[in-house]
Amino acid sequence: MTLQKQGIGRGLELALFVTAMLWAATASSVAARAAAGIAGRLGFTYGQMLLNSLFLLFLVVVGFQMLDWVSTRWASRHDVLALPKRETMRREWGTGVAIGWGLALAAVLPALVIGRYHAVLNRGPGVLQGVLATAATLLAAALAEEVVFRGYPFQRLVQAVGASWGSMIMSLLFAAVLVGFEPPRNVGLAILDGTLFGLVLAICCLRTRALWVGWGLHFGYRAVMAVVLGLPIVGRNEFGSVMDGAVGSPRWLSGGGFGLDAAFFTGIVMLVGITVVYRVTREWAWAYATPEIVAAGYEVEVAPPAAHVAMEKTAAPPPLVQILPVTSQSFSTQDKD
Repeated sequence: MTLQKQGIGRGLELALFVTAMLWAATASSVAARAAAGIAGRLGFTYGQMLLNSLFLLFLVVVGFQMLDWVSTRWASRHDVLALPKRETMRREWGTGVAIGWGLALAAVLPALVIGRYHAVLNRGPGVLQGVLATAATLLAAALAEEVVFRGYPFQRLVQAVGASWGSMIMSLLFAAVLVGFEPPRNVGLAILDGTLFGLVLAICCLRTRALWVGWGLHFGYRAVMAVVLGLPIVGRNEFGSVMDGAVGSPRWLSGGGFGLDAAFFTGIVMLVGITVVYRVTREWAWAYATPEIVAAGYEVEVAPPAAHVAMEKTAAPPPLVQILPVTSQSFSTQDKD
């Protein structure tokens, strides 16, 4: 994933970021309308959100590629999609899923310990269909959100304001968008949790220069919450799940109808997640994010100090003394006779 373009200044980078985010907002509106229309005509029960995510992913990738080409006359799908083909990509994605799974279980752990989490196994007809459709939806939705919030626009923002400020700004924007769909009563905790979750995903991107780990982590976290635990994610609960779950009050523990994304303990879990991601991605950070060291300069020969030369002469061994002549000392038989 290339963060910097040749010959682009910070002002243009910032303009590209703003334009890319405006295009993403427009694409989101268009994708939602198209998905609603098609799902309504075909009678898809779980298909609208999946179509919405797929349409959004297609529109943002095409739009970002066009924007990149117009600004630089050079566009690469790997820069826009930020999913480079490399030997470790499957392991990166799987590692992200495992971390996301762990974060979700850690977030619900206090409710499990004190008996506030209640769940009933779903056994009705169509459960398997709903679970598979939800998993596919979350897989596409996680990738679409990663491309928008950690893909091309994030690259441009990092080049404009730096990695630290870019990560914070994009994470706040990410949290504001998530909370904006279904604002909860404890909106402050929801913004905090969403921002910290965004920072976890931003570190995944910066440490690996790709979206493989972040995509897997995002999907793993959402899938466990919605499909396995049956809990709402960012205020939405219309997902097919293995269990129909709920977390009882108090609100700071359960997040209310918004889900654990607005719970106090989730923020602590995300802080731990930042440390975990930083340590787990150490190998890939060295391989993909460490700048290449290029040899430079010119050869310099420095004469040794005079004192050192004198010391070497003093310590030198005395010259060898030749005792025997160099010519052969053998004599013939004739001389002997």
